Amino acid sequence: MDNAELVGGVLVDAADPRAAACQLADLLTAPHTDRFATSRAGFHPDLVDLLRSRIGADAARISTACQEGAAWVLGRRSVVVDEPWDLVASLPSGTPLPRGLRRTTGETLITLIVQARHTLRLAAPFIDRPGLAFVGDALAAATARGVLLEILLPTRSTHADDALNELSTTIRVSGAIANFHISRLRLDAPWPHFKVMTSDSAAAYIGSANVTGAGIAGGNLELGVLMRGQTVVVVEQILDLYRER
Repeated sequence: MDNAELVGGVLVDAADPRAAACQLADLLTAPHTDRFATSRAGFHPDLVDLLRSRIGADAARISTACQEGAAWVLGRRSVVVDEPWDLVASLPSGTPLPRGLRRTTGETLITLIVQARHTLRLAAPFIDRPGLAFVGDALAAATARGVLLEILLPTRSTHADDALNELSTTIRVSGAIANFHISRLRLDAPWPHFKVMTSDSAAAYIGSANVTGAGIAGGNLELGVLMRGQTVVVVEQILDLYRER
């Protein structure tokens, strides 16, 4: 994910994102994180530390990232939601988006992550390091701000285990490992072919894309939907049907 999206996740709840971006830039250009001042400004100190390690100490780069983050938040708020769902797709690099398609798979997953305030649940039959790394920084930042992250792993896989080990390292460094949990399905579970991410039991991605580099970044052709509303709770109930207790 780029710096604008990462900063946008920090600014997403600000009443005035542009004013908050200026405050954030001042905090990031300070030699060290003042945790009291950071909290008083409405930011989580661990998230500011994450941004500091990601963006660096260059004042111009910090200013640009904060301005772009504010623009990202304002752009999201300007999108009019006409229906409780949107079409989502992964397309090979260079393929123009068809008219009426506004969201890519990677963008949709990042949006769900940075908007989460309580819970994130992710399930897919195939997970690899490039796919999980695409959302890794955002997932770590979510755990740092208190979001409970659960990854439901349908089967044991070398690719998935390697990817989850790398994610665990990222979260230990820049997130809160206590907020990260890996669940598995019971041995008697049918083969789970769903690819799902839910956010705060209020929004969800459901589609064909696995959490792989090809599935998220556009090497494959994938289709899905971003849905909102009470039906997301039903989706989570389905995820729980065969989960180990």
